[in-house]
Amino acid sequence: MNEKVETARANGMLESRAPSRLGVLDGLSLSVAALMTATSVAGLFVDHLYRDNTWSTAAYRGTDAATLALAVPTLVVALLLARRGSMRARLVWLGVLAYNVYNYGFYLFGTAFNDAFLLYCAGWGLSIAVLVFAVPRVLPGVAAVATAPFRVVGGYLVVVGVAFGVVWSAQSAYYLLNDQLPTVIADSGIHTSIVFALDLSLLVPWLVIGGVLLCRRTRAGIALGVVMNVLAVLYMTALAVSGSFMGNAGIPGASWSTPPYLEIGIGSILALAWLLPKVTTGGEHA
Repeated sequence: MNEKVETARANGMLESRAPSRLGVLDGLSLSVAALMTATSVAGLFVDHLYRDNTWSTAAYRGTDAATLALAVPTLVVALLLARRGSMRARLVWLGVLAYNVYNYGFYLFGTAFNDAFLLYCAGWGLSIAVLVFAVPRVLPGVAAVATAPFRVVGGYLVVVGVAFGVVWSAQSAYYLLNDQLPTVIADSGIHTSIVFALDLSLLVPWLVIGGVLLCRRTRAGIALGVVMNVLAVLYMTALAVSGSFMGNAGIPGASWSTPPYLEIGIGSILALAWLLPKVTTGGEHA
């Protein structure tokens, strides 16, 4: 029997299984959760931590609230379930880490220097490190139900990625042609658009790549499909809460329901509800 298993494995007929426990990496992700909690609590409750204008300060505090209320519990619960052998939970765990890489970019490069700077550095660096070392260990165990069609979710990711790419690129090109700063830069009080920078470098490429690979039913595509939709749900929630904080701060036109962020968040929730049940560990190749 063992000889047959080894022969099948050598011929690529069996899928390897990712380990349910990642040892040091799991421990480091708990440190990441502690850093997320610390930075969010500081942003919400330490007076005058943010030295930015009212627009940006309200946005950061709203993101702090969403991170504390949703992202931190999601990371911890996903980790606990992943250590019990759930591949779905392990991919959600990766999605929260990806959210951290994106989210901490705003704090590191967008906020005026403040007392939490070293915490931002630690949270960003640890999240990147855990992702880099975890992905090669998780990816070999990713599979899905053989009959699952992924083109709908894959197409959704491509459409969202292309839409953001076009919108931010168009505003950047308009500045080149007319020498007029995009409104978001003037409103935020920042010297550049951190949103354009992070979306065009981190979100847009991976949304498109993930969508294409998901349509092709690859392991990487299945993983990215979950990861990018988890990131979207978390950050669209953060934007909705930030809109509420900004509205309460008197920012004209700010609201928790500002489109298209709420719609994208709902779309990604539906995508996850459809995609996650089809993810398996090992078994049939996707």
